[in-house]
Amino acid sequence: MSSEEDERLETLQEMQENGLNPFKYDYNRVHKIKDILDKFEGLEEDNLPEDSFNIAGRVKEVRDFGGIAFIDIEDERGQIQAVLRKDELIDKLEYIQNGDIVGLKGIPMYTNKGEFSLKVSELELLTKALKPVPSSYYGLEDKETKYRQRYLHLIDSIDARESFRKRNRVVSEMRRFLEDQDFMEVETPAIQPIYGGANARPFTTHVHDKDMQAYLRISPELYLKRLIIGGHERIFEVAKDFRNEGIDRTHNPEFTMMELYQAYADYEDMMKITEQMVEHIAQKVTGDSKVEYQGNQIDLSAPWKRMTMRESLIEYGDFDVDELSDEEIQELMNEHGAELESDYERGLAIAELFEEIVEPELIQPTFITDYPKETTPLCKLHRENEDLIERFEAFVAGMELGNAYTELRDPVQQEKFFRDEQRRGEQGDEEAHEMDEDFIEALKQGMPPTGGLGIGVDRLAMILTDSDSIRDVIYFPMMK
Repeated sequence: MSSEEDERLETLQEMQENGLNPFKYDYNRVHKIKDILDKFEGLEEDNLPEDSFNIAGRVKEVRDFGGIAFIDIEDERGQIQAVLRKDELIDKLEYIQNGDIVGLKGIPMYTNKGEFSLKVSELELLTKALKPVPSSYYGLEDKETKYRQRYLHLIDSIDARESFRKRNRVVSEMRRFLEDQDFMEVETPAIQPIYGGANARPFTTHVHDKDMQAYLRISPELYLKRLIIGGHERIFEVAKDFRNEGIDRTHNPEFTMMELYQAYADYEDMMKITEQMVEHIAQKVTGDSKVEYQGNQIDLSAPWKRMTMRESLIEYGDFDVDELSDEEIQELMNEHGAELESDYERGLAIAELFEEIVEPELIQPTFITDYPKETTPLCKLHRENEDLIERFEAFVAGMELGNAYTELRDPVQQEKFFRDEQRRGEQGDEEAHEMDEDFIEALKQGMPPTGGLGIGVDRLAMILTDSDSIRDVIYFPMMK
């Protein structure tokens, strides 16, 4: 315990010995600081109301000048200066320090320096803080602390709190858009007996009552498809997914995904939904479909650019994979540091080259379409070229934002693709898809033509809050 904590503990004990309650039960806060600032700040002093306003919040700084004192007080969305005449409130002020939570009543005024303030008539200590908060001047100096002790980061920064409010609006507007399109929100299991719906390494757990191994979901996909088979036609889920993979600026092992499925639709329909939904969310959250992200102005308005994977490699890699042998593709992989988790397969190698060469270049919203068939076992073969699948990924600011398919519905072909994935797993690919026999049985009941889409909520929030790292839009990211 620091010396300052010792001093604050002594103050706490002194208050209690004097019959004062340092942790009040409640407080009748009537007004919010931002509302007062928005309504009255900037008015001529003669036009300020003579009414008292009752606010509450955290003390960020106390400046004591003898006969007068100034307190900077902050609630969730605003900060204001409170002016105290010490001869009137000396008994209350002596216990108040940086970090404490107070309630006060005051009348709007301007100081001699022209700063909009509240002249305090009543002051009440609501919570005694036993540790100081970060300095108003220096802020939270240790950047890692803002992830490890998010509460300190939020205390320190209104901007941080506003970023998380924007993240909340991203999800709210996503739901509103989809519900207006007649999609119904559903829930599927987070603990699954067989993981599936993506190529990823899972987190494992154990169900003691059943004495069985289980997994935290890597995706809700196969359960959502079961609901389409069951008769629902437009469904979505905003869900936590868990993938036991690397951690970097765009990846966290626990993340939020929105997945939707629409009967009688294909991946072309999913492109329209993606670009229209993201444009809607951007306009509602930021007020504009053009946003600034890490020094780039990004135009999220529909329609977005479309390129096949082959076309993107011609444009950014200056080679045509259709004209290259397997040996030449392998040489390119070696040149660009691309590696496969399992034995060489042409389609997987092409996808790895795309990830290394093209993906970082896709700053403006772009749909990359028509992936090699080896990249997923869950997508329908392309209607014009059976070496490809009807899949797209949406890229913004050099990172994948979404993934969509014309869904595979043939149970015989699906079982074959699952067997191919099992073989990759046996060759050492820890992200290979598991065989899900119950899903095969469900497909045998018949599934209508369906389009499916997944959007990374955290990454969309990154873009709309101009956040460099996914850790800036997840309250409690994974830390070592």
